[in-house]
Amino acid sequence: MLTRRSAGLLVAPAVILTVGVFVAPFLLLLAMSIWSQPPGSLILDPTPTMENYVRIAGDGYYIRGLLRTLWLSLSTTAIAALLALPLSWWIVLRAGRFRGLMLTLVLIPMVCGALLPTLGLMNLLGPLGVINGTLKSLGLIDRSWKMLGNQTGILIGLVHAFLPLMVLPLVSALDRLPADVESAAMSLGANRRKVWRRVILPLAAPGLIAGSALVFCAALTSFVTPLILGQGKVATFATMAYQQASLVLDWPFASALAVVMLVILALIGAGAWGAQRWAADTP
Repeated sequence: MLTRRSAGLLVAPAVILTVGVFVAPFLLLLAMSIWSQPPGSLILDPTPTMENYVRIAGDGYYIRGLLRTLWLSLSTTAIAALLALPLSWWIVLRAGRFRGLMLTLVLIPMVCGALLPTLGLMNLLGPLGVINGTLKSLGLIDRSWKMLGNQTGILIGLVHAFLPLMVLPLVSALDRLPADVESAAMSLGANRRKVWRRVILPLAAPGLIAGSALVFCAALTSFVTPLILGQGKVATFATMAYQQASLVLDWPFASALAVVMLVILALIGAGAWGAQRWAADTP
């Protein structure tokens, strides 16, 4: 039988790792965000100041970047939800023995990381890519659609990258439903639209809320996909932070940009937790 001391020793490595890898960097990031850096110097001044946050709030470039990032995140979440709901329902009730294969195919974009799928999308979405080439060969378009270097390409890339984060919670939620719930509702006079609106969606709400929070947060902080598919022409908050840290070498201001994203993530997490509690308590 484990004593309290032995249990503490077992947990200690995980606690030390969590504090050293996650908590300490976040605290340093928060502290650095209220530091300053004199122009033309790489020496940091640890005197507390809110100058970095005032700069963010007072510069239209960063406000537009934040609004653009929020818009892309919301759009990614909405499109992912529309695609994931029927796909998850089909995987749970119709896939049968191919369920494992379908889940594997859904997970491939996440397993491969962000770089490889994004580079593959460049070959698909480029002016001489597969999509434009196919449409031209079929005579459907005369000139190439521009899908790189704008928000369209970024949105496609974000949906492709983070769709699994919506599918998996929905599959988990729908998997708990009785297999004959659809037939039972239709036997009581409900058509398919009412079944989805009155039965499936309310019961899948916890998974939908969790998936929406995951997709939104992932899209908000995504860096590789907007940088590559946007081709440096579409500034998001994550790419702005990267430019300030790696190119301008203004670490305090980059830290302030990152803290703004962390605050938004915390608000989204708290909102998702509250919405899940409400959905679980709603009959």
